[in-house]
Amino acid sequence: MGKNVLVCDDDLGLLGILSAMLESAGYTVETARDGIEAISKAIRSQPNYYDLILIDHLMPGLNGLGLVKELRDCSIPSKIIVLSGNLDDELESAFRQLSVDKILSKPNGITELLDCAAALLPE
Repeated sequence: MGKNVLVCDDDLGLLGILSAMLESAGYTVETARDGIEAISKAIRSQPNYYDLILIDHLMPGLNGLGLVKELRDCSIPSKIIVLSGNLDDELESAFRQLSVDKILSKPNGITELLDCAAALLPE
């Protein structure tokens, strides 16, 4: 498959589950435990490297909305999926205004993740 994915979530258990799911589907996965680490990897370390960035909203340091703003401000071309629990209408609207590719809710959205990734990253 050869697609590179960055998974950003502060929940280590979920980070492991998401990574294992994506790797078993053939993706190359790297992880970040917060938005600041994700920025470092996506922008400073390897610009244009990730095909998909999977982002939680509630994280220490830099939340998901702040991370998406940074990615968009730096013209990172990666597809973005927000996978987060308890997003209200205002937050969902803010993410949509930043042109995220998909918003999934935890925990149900986890089961949709591979289908969404495949749709966003065709062979």
